[in-house]
Amino acid sequence: MLNASPHIPPVAQTPNAASFPFTFINSLGTYVVTSSGLYFLTSKGYGFSEVKNYLLAVFLGVTYILGAKAASKARGSLATLIPGFTHRGLLVLLMILLGSLCLLPIASDLLTTSNGPAGDDDAQIAATIAQADTHPAEWPIWVMVLLYSPLMGILWPVVETYLSGGRSDRALRSTMGHWNVVWSAAGVASTFMIAPLVASAPALAIALVTVAHALAAFFLFGFTPEPAPHLEGHHEPHPPVYSKLLVTFQLLLPMGYVVMSALGPYLPYAARRLDLPAHWHAYLPAAWIIPRVVMFAVMQRWETWHGQWSLAVLSGVSLVLAFAIAILATIVGGSAGFYLLILGLALFGAAMAVIYSAALYYALEVGRSDVDAGGTHEALIGVGYTVGPALGLGASYAAAKGLLSDNAAQALVLACVLLLAAAITGLVVQRVRRLAVPAAPSSSPAD
Repeated sequence: MLNASPHIPPVAQTPNAASFPFTFINSLGTYVVTSSGLYFLTSKGYGFSEVKNYLLAVFLGVTYILGAKAASKARGSLATLIPGFTHRGLLVLLMILLGSLCLLPIASDLLTTSNGPAGDDDAQIAATIAQADTHPAEWPIWVMVLLYSPLMGILWPVVETYLSGGRSDRALRSTMGHWNVVWSAAGVASTFMIAPLVASAPALAIALVTVAHALAAFFLFGFTPEPAPHLEGHHEPHPPVYSKLLVTFQLLLPMGYVVMSALGPYLPYAARRLDLPAHWHAYLPAAWIIPRVVMFAVMQRWETWHGQWSLAVLSGVSLVLAFAIAILATIVGGSAGFYLLILGLALFGAAMAVIYSAALYYALEVGRSDVDAGGTHEALIGVGYTVGPALGLGASYAAAKGLLSDNAAQALVLACVLLLAAAITGLVVQRVRRLAVPAAPSSSPAD
């Protein structure tokens, strides 16, 4: 927490002891309902085809963008109806809505069971069940995701504003660095928590997210009614190079999520094509989620990356290379393909941590730590969430119609994403060559 001074009056900040647990618990839900865990639940528990998974991911991305862009207006709109409505009140409302949506799949299952075949003839009942589709109804998944996603798009910019408000310089870097470790670690926990349920009880796995949101709401008692205002640094505003780096990493951020959202719906099928044991499939995302947590921790402790241009080029190239390795692994096949896939996913996770850390830090420093800055950051993530699956959707649809072989479809996705990633990386390299200057005092953050 910043020390009070004659020039910087003390401000009421939400303590990390409240915001960090709130973030961790809600991130459990993000993984299950809007990230990698979702596609294992839908493919194994609900029988979604690759085409359906990619289509679901496209809708998820579009609605996430809409929510993120509405984040800055959400509280104000509700305040016109409810005088005195605060950002903390908005977070309470979001917990209620998000938790309720996660009950849809299990409620549908219970209603279907209660309306099942009547009568006491066990043989007739067994025959009816044998002829029926063994997968639960799909509509609750579509409804839940299409409503849950925009609400999450509103949630995270508000949380980011609570975290960054009243902090700058070292305090901001430290808080956001620890926060990145907290939310990314939740992905690791979710992976191992829901893996045993993805095939046998997918609706139960989703219903557990309702419990998580209820628990998260408890920590809102520690939140201030409104986020603390933005503070400039003690000695000077942010260095001018930060504005240039912000634009650079805002180019890389959606590209990273293009790769991630193209890989997410694909991993369940990659696992089958590599003949991995069925009980391993749902654990596969841990291969990139764990390295992401580790790299977030490194970024939090290694402060010399602030203001450095080389990191943009290195992370962009690493992202392209990681995606190429991960996709080509399924073409190689066998044990060699498995190890290539793990290598590609690990490199991808590390690159994503670097890009996300830099993009968020510069957005909050340059963007004055308000909801608009967080909303723009999350909207860029939504762009990646949309474009990546859109590329995969076209290729998987062509394969489903017999227009392409599975390997050709993989190559098409690889080519499209590589072309896009190469174009973005080219822009980044061009910006670095044009804008980068020799190290100077103004290029380093004021400590």
